Parts: sequence; C-alpha cells; structure tokens
Amino acid sequence: KILILMRHGEAQHNVFEREYAKEHGTTFEHANEHEDYPIDPLLTGRGCGQMLSVSKRTASFFNKETGLQPDLFVVSPLRRAIQSALIAFPTSSPLASLKATPWVCHPACMEQANGNKSEFVSSSEELEQTFPGIDFDLFNQSLKAGDVYNSKEKVPLFESKMDLMNRTDAFLEWLKERDERVVVVSSHATWLQSLCSFSLQFEKSGSNTLEMFKKGEMRSVGIKFS
Repeated sequence: KILILMRHGEAQHNVFEREYAKEHGTTFEHANEHEDYPIDPLLTGRGCGQMLSVSKRTASFFNKETGLQPDLFVVSPLRRAIQSALIAFPTSSPLASLKATPWVCHPACMEQANGNKSEFVSSSEELEQTFPGIDFDLFNQSLKAGDVYNSKEKVPLFESKMDLMNRTDAFLEWLKERDERVVVVSSHATWLQSLCSFSLQFEKSGSNTLEMFKKGEMRSVGIKFS
C-alpha cells in the first residue's frame, strides 16, 4: 500500500495560543484554561491557504496518469483534519468525486495526548451535518464505547506513549484488512509521529529521530504487510 500522510493546516487554536502567550507572557497550557479557547476548531484563513497549496501538488501527483489516484481517504474526527483533507483533495470530496472514493472517519487517528480543549470532538450529528458523505460509523461506535469524548463532556484527554502506539498499531491492523492500495490519511503531528517512528519504524537517513510533520505538510510512504 501507499500511504499519503498529511497534517492539518493552521487552526484557530494555534492563533489563540500565540496571541494569548504574547499578551500574557505564558505558555499554551494557560491559554487552554481560558473560557474562549477554541473547542474542536476549524482552520484559519492561513490554514486554508496552506491546504490550497497542497491541493496544487495533489492534482499533479495523485491522478490516473501517475497511477497514484487515492482509493480511500481516512480522516481524524477533529474538524481541522477533515477540513484539511477536503481542501487538499477537492475533486475527490465525497459529494464531488465521480469515482465515489470512500471517506472514513477513524477515531484512532485523532489527537488526544495533551488534554487540550481543541481535542474535544464535536457531536456526531454536527460532524455529519458539516461534512456530508463521510462515513462516521467507526466514530459513532467509539462514542458509544466511551473511547472518545464529545466536547460537551469536557473531560481532559491524556494518554501514555504506549497507548498512542497501540492506537497507531491498531490503525495499521485495520488498514491491513482493507483492499485499497493508495490511502490518504489526514491527522495530527503526534499521531503521525507515532505511526511513522514506532508502528512503521521509519528512520530518516543520517538521523536517529524523525522530524515532526509541519502544519499542512504531506509525506508519502510505501508499506508491505507480511
């Protein structure tokens, strides 16, 4: 399989954290305690611009001519990741694609390591209304099982590195059972780092550590399941 891994663009909470730190001279943890801190934020104008830049590359590299036309899109339940993927691949969106490429919201792909309010997911009803055509079945199952939290619960989300690695490993096991060859995954920095460094055990040549994905960055990797 070929995985096209992508981190979302700049979101509203990123700007809130910068402005709060500049005004108060504190860290983002203090900004997170403010009542106006964005919950499950969307992209900023700059973030949309970042993903529009990505869309120019996706049109050139991921199409019938290159043989890398996406067969499946997998997105985190958090709105910034979904929005980023839709902007980056506009002709493959659920309501625009003639190919009817499946879009699946996978709860294992979300960010939940920091206890940050930006990681409280929106309700299933809101997501389905905002992003029609995306399959939210797996997300709904996780909500019922209590594996992810709706924004109304306001429960801090913390997980160990081992828990994070278990989530990225579980995602690969799920992907292994799928038939699609070219898969786009839109997620978050910490999750992508775990997937590449631990689950895939990918190492950058000449370095012991893999650089974190930048906002709006896209990388591709080929994997072969044994």
